[in-house]
Amino acid sequence: MNRLLEQFVALIRRFPYCVGCAGVTLVLSLGTWYLLQDIDELETTHENVSKEGVAMLTLLVGGSIQRQELLVAHDAAKHIEDNLALESELPENNRYFYAFEEESQSHLNELHQTNSLPSEENRAYILIPYTLRVSGSYEQVARFLLALETGPRLVNITSFKFALRAPGVSGAASGGSGAASAAAPTGATEPAGDVVLDLTLDLLGKR
Repeated sequence: MNRLLEQFVALIRRFPYCVGCAGVTLVLSLGTWYLLQDIDELETTHENVSKEGVAMLTLLVGGSIQRQELLVAHDAAKHIEDNLALESELPENNRYFYAFEEESQSHLNELHQTNSLPSEENRAYILIPYTLRVSGSYEQVARFLLALETGPRLVNITSFKFALRAPGVSGAASGGSGAASAAAPTGATEPAGDVVLDLTLDLLGKR
């Protein structure tokens, strides 16, 4: 053992530069191995942090979109609430429909608010049923129907009858569809070539 040690010491004394380079190379190799292991850990940590950052950014963007959608829904609910009808305010409710008659230049020949069905006392909203008859040219009746469907108050059309009216003839010539079909009472005779539309609908209201 001592002889081997003496030979190793003699080798170092004989080639000190080579031994020094070998030692430095060994140290650097060990340092490089250690750094490579550390780099792998850092890359894994960086990847996890990047995923968390992307997830957080997605969450922030999604939260912003949800807040915008919530504001839109809140505004829509407020708009509906502000335009709810009252069953007891018959003149005001009728004026709502007559405003569409003037806007579309059609003829609202008949308009009847019927009795609403009994509903639970704790319900804040009720359905106010109406039957009406509107006549005019095809464009006028279409404008009236469009105004009715896009108006500020919520309307659900439950049945309809659509006909082309000949002069001096009363009653619809062709029928529509609906769950609670009910023809409106016969009104005055419309001019020749007029389109006649009988509607049964529910107007959303509050107690």
